[in-house]
Amino acid sequence: MKVILWDWDNTLADTIDPIWHAFNATFQHFNMPTITREQMKIYMNSAGSQLFLQLFSDKDLKEVRQVYLKHYQENISDLKLLPWAKEILKWTKEQGFINIVASNKHYLILRQEVKVAGLSEFFADICGAEQFPENKPSKVFTDGALGKYKNFDELFVVGDGLSDVKMAHNYPNGKAILVGTDPNAKEFQDNPPDFWVPNLSEIQKILS
Repeated sequence: MKVILWDWDNTLADTIDPIWHAFNATFQHFNMPTITREQMKIYMNSAGSQLFLQLFSDKDLKEVRQVYLKHYQENISDLKLLPWAKEILKWTKEQGFINIVASNKHYLILRQEVKVAGLSEFFADICGAEQFPENKPSKVFTDGALGKYKNFDELFVVGDGLSDVKMAHNYPNGKAILVGTDPNAKEFQDNPPDFWVPNLSEIQKILS
């Protein structure tokens, strides 16, 4: 049984524009300063629940979420698949790999994004933040995301960040494939990825 846990944001999809627009509309709703696209990229490293708490700590978070989701729905079609995303998912499924999305984005939003992107058919499951007691890279999250596929023979985690590498290394035989991000960056000094590829098109060589 061969399983791949896929990160979502900046690995398979570029979702920064709908998120950025929705956050700025929410800031405007609450008469708060808007942020730049580059600032949004930095904030996106946090899990959704932590981000809302960080940015709107003095507000009613239930109201904040309602406002954000309203604006997000208006902008969700702005997400873009990264090059080779659909092709590599189609290939891995044909090769017998079990594809699972594993992201720190709220699982309801995540599932909607995957659907809008037209990729639902390629995944056995879609797992995100607030679905389990802990978020990735915790083994609690990884075990939850794997679900009935815990007794895997091979496990790969494909992503662009340290949390993806750590998630793969929750298991002795888990392998991390880092996409795009510099593997020699300081953050990977103690947790190096097993493989590095410049883009998704190169993953097929490793999995073959």
